Amino acid sequence: MNKDLEKLSCKDIVELALLMPKKFDDLRLNNEPILNELNCTKVIIKSKKQLPGKRLSIIAYSYNWECECTITIFNLRPFHNALFAINKELIIYGKLGDFAGLLQFINPKIIKDSGEITANYLIKGVSDKEICKIKNKYLTYEALKEFNLLDEHIKLLLIMKENSQEAMKLLNSKELNECLKFVEIYHHIKRLNETYKNDILYKKIKTFDINKWLKSLPFKPTSDQINAINDIKNDLESIHHKIRIVMGDVGCGKSLVIFAAALMCYPKKVVLMAPTSVLAQQLYNEAKRLLPGFLKILHFVSSKTKLMQDELKEANFVIGTHALLWASLDDATLVMVDEQQRFGAKQRMKLKDLATNDKENPHYIEFSATPIPRTTALIHSDIYSYSFIKELPFKKEIETKLITIANSNELFNHIKSENKQNHQAIIVYPLIEESKSSSYKPLESVISFYEKNFDKVYYTHGKDKEKDNILLQFAENGNVLLSTTIVEVGISLPRLSIIVIVAPERYGLSTLHQLRGRVGRNGVKSYCYLLSKFEFSDRLIKFANTLDGFKIAEIDLENRKSGDLIDGDVQHGISFKYFDEVLDKDILYKAKEYLNKQN
Repeated sequence: MNKDLEKLSCKDIVELALLMPKKFDDLRLNNEPILNELNCTKVIIKSKKQLPGKRLSIIAYSYNWECECTITIFNLRPFHNALFAINKELIIYGKLGDFAGLLQFINPKIIKDSGEITANYLIKGVSDKEICKIKNKYLTYEALKEFNLLDEHIKLLLIMKENSQEAMKLLNSKELNECLKFVEIYHHIKRLNETYKNDILYKKIKTFDINKWLKSLPFKPTSDQINAINDIKNDLESIHHKIRIVMGDVGCGKSLVIFAAALMCYPKKVVLMAPTSVLAQQLYNEAKRLLPGFLKILHFVSSKTKLMQDELKEANFVIGTHALLWASLDDATLVMVDEQQRFGAKQRMKLKDLATNDKENPHYIEFSATPIPRTTALIHSDIYSYSFIKELPFKKEIETKLITIANSNELFNHIKSENKQNHQAIIVYPLIEESKSSSYKPLESVISFYEKNFDKVYYTHGKDKEKDNILLQFAENGNVLLSTTIVEVGISLPRLSIIVIVAPERYGLSTLHQLRGRVGRNGVKSYCYLLSKFEFSDRLIKFANTLDGFKIAEIDLENRKSGDLIDGDVQHGISFKYFDEVLDKDILYKAKEYLNKQN
């Protein structure tokens, strides 16, 4: 990256053009004073007086206004007396007020040269002059036209660089704001298209007929599952490399779609990466139970042993965790990632790259129980294809309760009542150890309380090397599990009827939704408690009132924004400076229409 652009955290010329001043300083001498506005005037100091409370009161004469004004300095320092010496001429700049009928400046800036309008970017470590110099060096009509920007937008962006007087009028205007939104989202989707090109495959895949297998299953697939399977079938039979996201709530039956995709590729190789070893083992066991015996299924745990490498060469369906990132996979036809939100974008792309050879790219599918908002899906629709599984094999009955720690006895009595019915409870804590910055007790400090008041209590966390074994023991024998968010995905717990999330205000709604989805897996009446020390925000109240993951995704988007899918550095957080994914759908449609005209 160009070092000049790197200083300003800009990846290219368009991002440089979108870098706007936070404000302008109009350092031209005002012909007349304007109250409650920033004014610039040339003065001579007539008198001064030190006041109690480290204040300095100054009487000055304004040459351009031909009248007296006062200057008040708060937090007086020794250099102020020299700066405002009697008979000294100064150019001052600041907000002008009225005090007892006199014009008054409070702590004004001293300006060396007047007559200019200067842009103020407020970027730490880079001066405004240097930023202007960089923009003047790189921003030209020809440079911006190379990115196929509209002429009307190029004109506005160049005015903001070249004409300070016009730029000051345009800043915060509707005209400029809409230009910035359009250019930003257009440039984003254009870069996405260039990053994720649909490469042509050298060989079309002839899919294996899975109809007999589907009819032999011990349950009937839902319509949404069949639709997702057909979507994948069409992808596999395309001459283009396809990237698909299959989204559905916890318990909707994404595993069946995964297995169907693997079988359709037979006898070619398919790879599935899961976020935890427990989940990988569970998927492997389910695959062995449901898929035909002729399909060679491998649970890949390490690339270090020769036996595992030999089995990898022969396998049709490989299931593993991060260990797959170090495996030889360049003969895979399809790469799948389960619970994709648990992996960084760079990890997911590394797996896809490992399965890419000189001749062809594998098809690629991500599965997620954390739905993304419709607008985000639309932004990325030219890159990703989407399948949505909204039907559930059974009705979920989950009641979400907002409860304060002061009323936690009600919760503890409910857990004991559920334990008597052979049901389980998980209590999720945000911290393992004591922290000065937290007002909540850590997991380690509450273990003795739960062991004293409940039977068959287990506890684990992400740093625990035995966590997988403990989760298995809890599944078989436990009543109460104390844990961190490692239970967000993983082992199936059909007896789980209560999940308690301590400090819910610390989590994004997607995480809360995932955690809540751990209960009610088999239609058991279940409960999710949000346990807090504080008043509940609108965000959490809205979450408690819906189980619809897609509605929750929209609420989450309003609070967290989407993240950076191009470079993979940002998993959530505001990825747009100007474009609003909730409010600016019309601008998105126009930008996509303009991009499609160019292709």
